[in-house]
Amino acid sequence: MNAQIVISTLQKKISELTLVNVMLEAQISDLQNQLNSMNQEKQPENAITDGNENQAKEIDDSGSGPDDF
Repeated sequence: MNAQIVISTLQKKISELTLVNVMLEAQISDLQNQLNSMNQEKQPENAITDGNENQAKEIDDSGSGPDDF
């Protein structure tokens, strides 16, 4: 009789842990999707910033060369 109680208790715990595991996996998936979305939104901003920095460098470099007069 005691073995049946232990088995029943363990089965309940396994079911609870399985449910918790599924919920945690869903949360991980949601967080990964949010992170990917944030990274995709940042990429165009970085491209614009990098382009502006490159233009600024070209302008600065153009004045530092020797003048041919």
